[in-house]
Amino acid sequence: MVITKEILQKLYFKDKKSMRKIAKECDVGKTTIEYYFKKFKIKRRSHKEANKLASKEHGWTRGLTKRTDKRVARLAEGIKKAYEIKRKNKIEKIEKSFGKPLNELIKYLYWDRKFNQEEISKKLKIDRTTVIELMKKFNIQKRPKYQYISLLKGKKHSMFGKTWNLLYGKSKADNRRKIHSDRFRELTIKRLNNNEFPFLDTKIELSLARELLKEGILFVKQYNVGNRFSCDFAIPSHKIIIECDGDYWHANPQLYNRTNLDKRQLKNIKRDLFKDKYLRENGWIVIRFFESEIKSNIKRCINKIKFIIENQELKKLNLLLTR
Repeated sequence: MVITKEILQKLYFKDKKSMRKIAKECDVGKTTIEYYFKKFKIKRRSHKEANKLASKEHGWTRGLTKRTDKRVARLAEGIKKAYEIKRKNKIEKIEKSFGKPLNELIKYLYWDRKFNQEEISKKLKIDRTTVIELMKKFNIQKRPKYQYISLLKGKKHSMFGKTWNLLYGKSKADNRRKIHSDRFRELTIKRLNNNEFPFLDTKIELSLARELLKEGILFVKQYNVGNRFSCDFAIPSHKIIIECDGDYWHANPQLYNRTNLDKRQLKNIKRDLFKDKYLRENGWIVIRFFESEIKSNIKRCINKIKFIIENQELKKLNLLLTR
């Protein structure tokens, strides 16, 4: 048998055979196959990959799972405990090195030092996914996106601190903003009509949607009203709109002082008022729930929706009876 690069690659990568098995099939010694691998510059599997492949082929756990075999379940539990001990030791080492509890350390690096998650992972020598997981566990809030983008630009950025009014003058800047606003509005309407808009459901929207489905309340997500607004949920049969508002972005008055808000919050409040006015003028009932309301007592939110639906049904019944 003539040994070629193509034959070796097929046996090794496609058929996933070991070098010993390839040698047996080619009727040569293992060292001969190793020689050809070096000659053809074929990259060999790592020890980890080779062991994984061998365990699948010959290991006693082949075809067994934690649910079907107690030995596998014990092995998995042992590996999990060993990992937890290793992780605990690593955290203790980090805390000892920096002289702070891990939650305070991550919060300090993220909010005070303005590190991003990747920079924190490098500083602490842990994986970025672990940093994300720990931030969720310690309830460390993420910076708003606009703050993060401004950090990326920095003082050295050519546009830092400049406004369109400064660059073009008020008249030209206003005209430029109007052109971009009209173009964005046309594109949004087109995407809404064609169901092409890349909407992403937030966690609170998903939670509310699940509860509505449990109660058998039919709704439409991302409902387009008059080619002007997209609403989180709509119950068209009862002319009800439901909006799920993030506490920060919509400035929950229970958490934020309305006299001390940033520009983004003020802009969102203004837009919400205009949107609500337009919807009510067009016969819609608007219900707004803040993030903290949905998270703390979603049943109360659902009961409020059900109460309004029942009232609407009574009104319809009364109209029919008075005709």
